[in-house]
Amino acid sequence: MNRTILVAATIALAGVGLALPALGAGPQDVAVYEVTLGVARPGGAAGELRFEVVAGSETQANVAARRSLATLAPGSQVIETSGVHAAWLPWSWQWADEELPVPVAYNPQGAPESVGPDAIVAGLQAWSNVDRSAFRFQYAGITDNVGSILESGPDGENVIAWVTLDCERGCVLGVTSKESAHEVDLVLNNNPQAAEQLGVGTRVDWRTVILHELGHMAGLEHSCPVPFGPCTDAEADAVMYFQYRGILRHLADDDFAGIRALYPVTSATPTPNATPAPGAIPTPTPFPEFPVVLERGWNLVLLPEGSAASVAEALTCVAAIYTQVEGDWVSFIPGVPGPLQTLTELQAGRAYWVLATRACARFL
Repeated sequence: MNRTILVAATIALAGVGLALPALGAGPQDVAVYEVTLGVARPGGAAGELRFEVVAGSETQANVAARRSLATLAPGSQVIETSGVHAAWLPWSWQWADEELPVPVAYNPQGAPESVGPDAIVAGLQAWSNVDRSAFRFQYAGITDNVGSILESGPDGENVIAWVTLDCERGCVLGVTSKESAHEVDLVLNNNPQAAEQLGVGTRVDWRTVILHELGHMAGLEHSCPVPFGPCTDAEADAVMYFQYRGILRHLADDDFAGIRALYPVTSATPTPNATPAPGAIPTPTPFPEFPVVLERGWNLVLLPEGSAASVAEALTCVAAIYTQVEGDWVSFIPGVPGPLQTLTELQAGRAYWVLATRACARFL
């Protein structure tokens, strides 16, 4: 059976009126263009790709979309979509109740030095902490998967990864892919030009980009459609506004309203600790509020109260945990026999030195 894929290649955070270089030409006014391509993959999976590209003309936007497609899915062929049948229709952005929380894993390979797992964790936590909304993300840790758009089709894991895309004529910032099997992947462009040509400051703030794209992964569209309008002040203040305007790391009222409308907590939601009635929507579990993010090497971080062994087991990159007690160093080292461990219980509010073999992050 062929699998369908809908890919929204979004530079939707970049706005109208920026300047990008083009072959044989100097800087020029650009606009956001939407390019839709039907695609057949060598492995048989067919789909429809929707690109939003910042470019100097519609022709340049089409060139940029096809060039990006050649990088993302080599060997794919563009096909006519006039005869699209029902199997091609994308599923609604909304996740089903039984699919919540939506697990998202991160592949840091190729990420800019300024972007670590904390950028992913912060975005997941923001969208999952909206009161009166049943929506929840779940951080699934570090993965080697690269996103199914770079492969033959859905692999069962929602992934955020990095890839290098050409910015010579039009520039794609991120690619969000939706699979027929209810899988969403986000591929970000690590080409330095993508971060430098947005016209706001000197560098793009990737945490802002990731927060916006996670809103798309949750199911939200832009707060104000491109190129229509006019936009209200509330829509323009939103993280989900179509233009990139610099650092914006906190959700705004319009973002809250959108995620609540898409995933409401209804009157059918039982009270906490009550036995849910048949067919009732489960009470949304509060998103864990204790993120632990580690980079490779030594980290001075707060750890949750409890067993040092449990924390080390949850954070598989941990090689050692150290702290001082009355002037003496005590430690927990995974793999060392219990009687030799000098640190067994962690105290709330205390910072610990943690040695990590690689980057990892998790809510505990």
